[in-house]
Amino acid sequence: MAEYGQDTLAEIHVYENMVNLLNQADDVIKAFTDVLSNLLSDQEFDKLYNKIQAPKIRVEENRLMLMEYLIRLGETLPNRQNYISIALGIDRLVQLLDGASYRLTLLRMKGYRIDQNIYDQLKELASTVIAQYHELNEGLNKLKTDPKKTIMHVREISRLENKADELYRNLTFTIYTKYENKIVPLMVLKDAIDFLENAADLLKALGEELRFLALHRILIT
Repeated sequence: MAEYGQDTLAEIHVYENMVNLLNQADDVIKAFTDVLSNLLSDQEFDKLYNKIQAPKIRVEENRLMLMEYLIRLGETLPNRQNYISIALGIDRLVQLLDGASYRLTLLRMKGYRIDQNIYDQLKELASTVIAQYHELNEGLNKLKTDPKKTIMHVREISRLENKADELYRNLTFTIYTKYENKIVPLMVLKDAIDFLENAADLLKALGEELRFLALHRILIT
């Protein structure tokens, strides 16, 4: 059970809803993973992509409710802006994964096949972003009970972002080489990997917001 110490009821409520919001994003992660895992198969991609819509809407709705509560609290909640930034960031992460999923789905529905080498690189980039998400989730869950471990998770998020940058550069070069005379798959794939690279950058930024909360927690306990 989480140890809240001297936290106010408002802080406890915000924190628990933040944890729940990030957990809800996990269903979007799973739906995106389904699209990616079946990218070389003959699945009905419209059905795979549609699995993202319901959890995406849940995240959007719960983010709105949390934002309304944070606004009502005003300046009475310490570090309110950090929580706002994380809530907005989780919603943005879901939008980015939805965008990547849609473009990969569109590519397959239009009959384009993806080269195995490109798929392997794409999967590694996506796996790195998903690993960042899990580190963020673990870091947030440890915030109240062991903020020093939260900072360790934030460091891992940053390390993974550096890895994602390198994977992104290599994959970009690969698709430009492979599809230099095929403008449609080139543009659609580039859009998809841009979304993933933006997600990696976003998760690093959210990690820094979490780092600030953890440092504040360490100083007051």
